[in-house]
Amino acid sequence: SWSRWREGGVGMAAAAPEPDDRGDRRQRTAALLNAYYGIDAAESKQQQQQQQQQPPTSCDTVAGNVLDSQDFDAQGHFDTVIGCASVAEVLVHANAIDADVRDLDGDMQMVVHENYSKFIRSMDVQRQMRESLEGLEPDLRSIGSGFTRIAEHQRNVEGATASRASKVADLLTQQKLCKKLQVLFDLPTTLQRCLERGAYSRAVQAYSCCAGTLREHKHIDSLRVVLQDAEQQMGRIRSALELRLGSEKLSGEEAVQSAVTLLDVGCNAAFVAERFLEGRAEASRSCLHACFDDETQAGAIAKPEVSDPAAPEAACKVESPSTTLASAALHDACDRIATKWVPGLHQTATGFLQIAADHESVDEKLLLAFTTLEVQELRSHLTHLIKVKCPPAETLVSSISTVSKSLQLLPAAGQFLGSFLGNIVRAATAAVRSNAVDLMARELIQLHTRCISGSFRLTEGLSEELTRTESALAGQAEVAVNACRGLAALTAGDVEASQYLATGIQDLLASIAFAFARITWDCIGREPLHDVAPSLPACGGNIVSATALAKVEWNDDFGLACVWLGRRWDERISHRARSTAAAPSGGDGRGPPVEVSAEAVAKHAQASQQATEALLAHCTIVCGQRLAHRFCNALAASDMGAGALDTEPEGPSPVVEEVIREASVFDTQLARILNDSRKPRSGNHRRGTFSFQKSAMELDLERMMARKLQAFAPVPLTRGGAVASVLRIGFKAFYEYARERTFDKRSLWQLQLDAALLAELARDFVDTEDASGLAGLLAEAVASGANRCTQGGVLALLTAEAAEQRCEAWRKNIRLD
Repeated sequence: SWSRWREGGVGMAAAAPEPDDRGDRRQRTAALLNAYYGIDAAESKQQQQQQQQQPPTSCDTVAGNVLDSQDFDAQGHFDTVIGCASVAEVLVHANAIDADVRDLDGDMQMVVHENYSKFIRSMDVQRQMRESLEGLEPDLRSIGSGFTRIAEHQRNVEGATASRASKVADLLTQQKLCKKLQVLFDLPTTLQRCLERGAYSRAVQAYSCCAGTLREHKHIDSLRVVLQDAEQQMGRIRSALELRLGSEKLSGEEAVQSAVTLLDVGCNAAFVAERFLEGRAEASRSCLHACFDDETQAGAIAKPEVSDPAAPEAACKVESPSTTLASAALHDACDRIATKWVPGLHQTATGFLQIAADHESVDEKLLLAFTTLEVQELRSHLTHLIKVKCPPAETLVSSISTVSKSLQLLPAAGQFLGSFLGNIVRAATAAVRSNAVDLMARELIQLHTRCISGSFRLTEGLSEELTRTESALAGQAEVAVNACRGLAALTAGDVEASQYLATGIQDLLASIAFAFARITWDCIGREPLHDVAPSLPACGGNIVSATALAKVEWNDDFGLACVWLGRRWDERISHRARSTAAAPSGGDGRGPPVEVSAEAVAKHAQASQQATEALLAHCTIVCGQRLAHRFCNALAASDMGAGALDTEPEGPSPVVEEVIREASVFDTQLARILNDSRKPRSGNHRRGTFSFQKSAMELDLERMMARKLQAFAPVPLTRGGAVASVLRIGFKAFYEYARERTFDKRSLWQLQLDAALLAELARDFVDTEDASGLAGLLAEAVASGANRCTQGGVLALLTAEAAEQRCEAWRKNIRLD
């Protein structure tokens, strides 16, 4: 019926299956083949169950699901398809089944062909193997016979040597014992070779292995001799190790190994530890010197000597150390310390702890003392380098921080690190302080050079130059204070080091405040006053600059310029430095502010005031002595010869105009320096020439007071007082020179007129009280000359009216410009 139905179905005009239907058939065919061969059976079964659970949508789907099942019912399937499908669907389903059958037949043929090919190849391989095994059979028989002969020979050998095996074993045991004895007897020679080669560890190892056996059998003469020789060699090795342990050329590892070897020999642990630290101390110092080797070869920074102290231009050419070279020197030295010296110190500490382990006799405080001494040695080198090079604060902080971080790895670093940093900070502040004072001295040397050239004498250029100098000095002071405050990065968190820094900044402020006083006293060649000398610190910086400034040629303009600076030093320079030190840090890393007590500020101002007064007094002394020298030369040249005895003087001596002109120049300079201009005097202030209207008693009293007048009295910081001091020195010398000479009538008249004219002109520069004292000195000089006149004595003097008329006429002809 199936064939008839198939034939009938084929005969119908039905459409062929579409390409999509062919793909579905191929998938079903592959599923059937997999199920047949057991491939993915479980997966196929699961897919079939899922397909059965889904409702069929078409005849193809129903047919496909049923045909793939093992429980396929052909008749039931036929009835289902005929009953539920149309004729067209039945024809399509029939064609699909026919295509599936053809595909399945083709796949079956392909599988059978492949299996057949594999079967043929396997049969070929079996045949080749059988032929090969048949060819190997003679060789296998030969190998079997060889093994049989080997077994026979082995039995023969065992039978022949069985009787001698015990003798061989005894001989081997005796041989081992003989070798051990040979090692014992060769022990002295072995130790000698190790001693010559420096292999002390191997020597100790060999001795340790043999010493027990030798001591156990020392009742045997030969072994006792060997033991004595070995102990003698070990004594030499012990001495060599002790000498080697103290050598500075030994590396850290070798030193530790030598110390451990000495302990193995039986040396006292405390002695070994001390000897170990002694040798490491020498090695540490050698390494430290090598770290500063470049600085040792270079030496201190060459500071050119000024061959001629009187030549300020040579002194001005003294230049400060190069900042770049100073930074490089300190950075390189600290880098070598952190990478070479500190690791060696740490290795020494580790070796000491290894030696001290399990030895209660070793005092561990020795390590702390050793480390402290070595760090002090490092501090000495660094402080010397800082003092000589004076590097910038930034370089100093970074370099010392590198060393400090490396030192923190040492045992008990907290017990010496604070002191180390504090001393470094103190040395750095001292170097900054010295350099600051040195720069100030050089600035004054440059000012002296300009004063010597006279390029701004009695001009506005002097004020401009002084203002520039003051600004430069204040800037140097401020830079120095900021440099010291920048060292706070080293002292952060360390109370001891912070105290050192605060003290160093206070010392810097004191040095800046006292710098002018110290330089001034050295410049004028005098010691400070007794009440200010203990307050002056040793603030001299560069020795060359200080020496050059102390020995420069004196110049009036320079002296007065220093007076101008001294009056403003505390207010413009010291105060600026103190303000910089007391300013809040503001997070810029400058450290906490440092303030100066009111008492210290008062001492600073007092020192500057007294130094300024002493400098002005020195200026007046120099000018007064110059006037005295002029008076001496004028009196020596006053002899006009015998023919001019009765001739009245025709005019004042040249010295009068010279003295008054010099006094006028000094007065103008003081007016500019002290800001104290001279007020012109009216005619009412003139009391008549030379006070001839006074009574004899008044004149005697005035001359007596003049004789007691001190020429070198203290000089006030005023224009009139300074000019009065200059004239007082000159007139006092004029009086003393007049007392030493003998006058004729004409020279007495010249003396009288010159003295009267000087007294009258001096009133224009000084106040009334000082003018009266000066007039008294001149009157005393005239009285002394009259007493020594050989032609009439006092009676030879001109009358008051005649002298006044002459002086008034001469005065009009004197020009001060």
